[in-house]
Amino acid sequence: MMDDTMISSTKKFFIALMLFLPAVASAQPNLVTTIKPLGLIANDIAGNHANVEVLLPDSASPHDYALRPSDLKKISAADAVFWVGPELELFLEKLLGDADNAVRLTTYPGMPVRYFEEGAHGHDDHDHHGHSHDGIDGHIWLGPDQSIVIAQAVKDKLVKLDPSHAKDYESNYARFKVDLEKAKSSLTTRLSAIDNKGYFLFHDAYGYFEDAFKLNSLGHLTINPERKPGAKTLVAIRGAIKKGQAQCVFSEPQFNPAMVSTLVKGTDAKVLVLDPMAADLKMETNQYVDFLNQLGSQYLACFGEV
Repeated sequence: MMDDTMISSTKKFFIALMLFLPAVASAQPNLVTTIKPLGLIANDIAGNHANVEVLLPDSASPHDYALRPSDLKKISAADAVFWVGPELELFLEKLLGDADNAVRLTTYPGMPVRYFEEGAHGHDDHDHHGHSHDGIDGHIWLGPDQSIVIAQAVKDKLVKLDPSHAKDYESNYARFKVDLEKAKSSLTTRLSAIDNKGYFLFHDAYGYFEDAFKLNSLGHLTINPERKPGAKTLVAIRGAIKKGQAQCVFSEPQFNPAMVSTLVKGTDAKVLVLDPMAADLKMETNQYVDFLNQLGSQYLACFGEV
């Protein structure tokens, strides 16, 4: 026979176990994305059923980032880590190349990638220094068609991690595609109606967006955003601006805009900001379509649409 003390201890054990089990059963998948735009897509698909964290701070560039101990802890604790690939986050290649929880997006089935064309714009000093622009363009989140595949990758992973909410993930993915197609259609109509007299970019990152909306830049200040443009590049771009060939020059919030301001000084060209990292958007309130529309609005502002 069990005495009262043993019965009391046994009851306490089972009560504690019952309290613990629901917490384990309701644990949500933990997703990590390297950059915020990927996080916005992941959030759109995850809804309330998964936790999404972004690895890089808003002010950081994925081209040249140094991992911190807290980053390593976050990656190891994640159920899935979504990264573009070594084309963008070269610093993660050794860590994530063979990791079971890593999802590389440039090689995900169905991903339509574009390739950099060496010297295609004619305003580079071709000073690559480890940031290769000879192969796949890693800026896939800037293309609406590519972002649908990113969303599919998130959806597929979540369905495997959390099959009990598979229908919700599928529904969120279907809604994502509908909303994205609406935004793409609206921007296509508006951008096709403007007078594009030319513009320069801070760095060569927007090919996917420009392919989607049939836009063509006159060139870019630098291939590698971590290095200053060469003198020949700056002289050539300044000359084109003085001749009235460009309506604007796009800067980026992650980099010093003083150089761009100097290029347009004394001309009618405008300085505008393209933010490829979604620094002004919030994970809690914004969606990927907000990011796409934000990019489109800056192009429209360059071309004179109010």
